[in-house]
Amino acid sequence: MKFPSSVLAGTLLLTFVASVAQQSSTPVKWAEGAPNATSEVKNDTKIEGLKTDDVQIYISVAEIKETEYNRVWVQIYNHSKAAIDLDPQSAILINEKDKTVRAEVPNKAANSIQKFGEAKSQELTSAHCPNMIATQCQPTVSEAQVAKQVAAYSAQQAQWVRDNGLTQKSIAPGQDAKGYIVFKKEKKKTSYILKIPVGTQVFEFPVTADNKAPEFD
Repeated sequence: MKFPSSVLAGTLLLTFVASVAQQSSTPVKWAEGAPNATSEVKNDTKIEGLKTDDVQIYISVAEIKETEYNRVWVQIYNHSKAAIDLDPQSAILINEKDKTVRAEVPNKAANSIQKFGEAKSQELTSAHCPNMIATQCQPTVSEAQVAKQVAAYSAQQAQWVRDNGLTQKSIAPGQDAKGYIVFKKEKKKTSYILKIPVGTQVFEFPVTADNKAPEFD
């Protein structure tokens, strides 16, 4: 059977489009000295950047102090002529053992941080009361003050996550988006590959997190 030339042309065009779409899914990887990669240190924080024709992205990793979470600062510029979609919850960390750590929903992480602080505060006021009978054992003024500070600090950290957590959005041409993606800490210092999908591209960065456990005084 012979097909009209228009059908054959359409088939070839669809094949070409599919090929381009597949190519666009190839990760854009940060590499030391690469022409599209940057690296600098500001305020003791390492900032890595990657650039393509359409997107410029910068990231840095730090802990959220006295919590069980790390934060990844992200800033993305859209240099294309079309809007690009960003879903921060699709970002992942892959550790040295190929274990995946998924991004947390900011509000859920914030609630967890606040509850952790409240529990720690309660623990500090009852640490010297093995029988846990409040009427027989009251915290000292100093213990009560420390417990109050712990709860207040955790509430402050939780609100910071709510205010600065990066959410799903569409980035218009010529615009940028910035904020933080939150990940649960692991038990020890670990090196990761951070993967962030932006539009049809996936950007990969080598990063390290100290993963310090909370140490309230």
